[in-house]
Amino acid sequence: MNQKPSQRVTILSTGEELIVGTKADTNAPFLARQLTSYGFVVQRMVVVGDEAAAVARELERNAADSDIIVMTGGLGPTADDRTRQAMASVAGRNLVLHEDSLAHLRRIIEAHGRQVTEAHARQAYFPEGSEIFDNTRGTARGFACPLGKATLVAMPGVPDEMLEMFRAQVLPWMLRRTSGTILVRKVNLFGVPESTVDEQLTDMTDESRNPLVGMTVDGGQVSVGLRAWAPTREDALRLLDEDERTVRERFGEAVFGNDETTLAQAVSDLLEEMNWRIALAESCTGGMVGSLLVDVPGISRFLLLDVVAYSNESKVSLLRVPQGQIESFGAVSPEVAEAMARGACKVSGAQIGISTTGIAGPTGGSSEKPVGLVYVGLCVAGKTMCHRLQLRGDRWRIKDRAARSALNLARVALLEARARMRGVKP
Repeated sequence: MNQKPSQRVTILSTGEELIVGTKADTNAPFLARQLTSYGFVVQRMVVVGDEAAAVARELERNAADSDIIVMTGGLGPTADDRTRQAMASVAGRNLVLHEDSLAHLRRIIEAHGRQVTEAHARQAYFPEGSEIFDNTRGTARGFACPLGKATLVAMPGVPDEMLEMFRAQVLPWMLRRTSGTILVRKVNLFGVPESTVDEQLTDMTDESRNPLVGMTVDGGQVSVGLRAWAPTREDALRLLDEDERTVRERFGEAVFGNDETTLAQAVSDLLEEMNWRIALAESCTGGMVGSLLVDVPGISRFLLLDVVAYSNESKVSLLRVPQGQIESFGAVSPEVAEAMARGACKVSGAQIGISTTGIAGPTGGSSEKPVGLVYVGLCVAGKTMCHRLQLRGDRWRIKDRAARSALNLARVALLEARARMRGVKP
């Protein structure tokens, strides 16, 4: 089955604050990632100020070789939002009042005890014949209208308004305008280098293949992106399922979930399935493991304790680490890491404990214990073990990678414990 030809997209960000550097453009990178993953070809990203003539020039220029122009900004009530007229002029259409949009912004503004002004009302005017996108988080609605041979899709520049509008309305609208069905899925891995993943998926990465297969890397996580096109949703799902099965067969327990599943969510799911509780004892990560876990809704059912035992005294008093072990082996050692994890389980009653102790830098390292050395201790149903990591980067990167690695090691330990409980080989 051949891949459907992709539509060419230009992303146009407007706003004086963007071109003078007082505000970063977060909208365009988000849109580029999303649109690419759904099969659209993002051929350029353009930033322009609020001057109407400049906006008009960019619209005309990019309409010449784009199928869709996705534009953010210029739809609000402030005096510098003159782009609405520029868009209508380039489209060759009059601005007309959209009564429902006027009622929408009146409800919001009057609910705050204010009166609708002429500036507010400008947000209810759109190029004639436009399709309107609702704004559930603000007053400025978005719209789509023809722009020569291209289509202009305009959304607010406020990031949370744009994001919600894009996900709930604009993206589904764009996908409905394509023939057939495009579906995407991510398969997330941790603990396998990107180069290894690339080598083992070489036979799946041909650009003419359907599904298309690509990779992204973030914080040690490798995500294998699958994008399938088919005449029906069922056919597209079948293609995705086949490829996901292949990825899982090749990488085994390194796969921890799909799409937006995080390592913390994967750990939480296993804890719930096994009815286990977890306790944390952190030194070099300073609470980052716990922070990742508490991002999971409902984790309070499983997370009993998170002790940041940074000093040697706190390791002894709070986690019952023997003073002799610290004196003999040092705080950054396998022995102390295991004792910390064991202590976390003992004082909390958890079935699994995780600990981290290491040298995050930039100082404090030695030839025997260099910066980036981290020991992750695990106590699983009373049995302790330790994993040695040698991480690179600045202090924040080392802490972040150590925290994520600790969660992944806990996830793998839980998988093995679950297998033993079921009486099967891990």
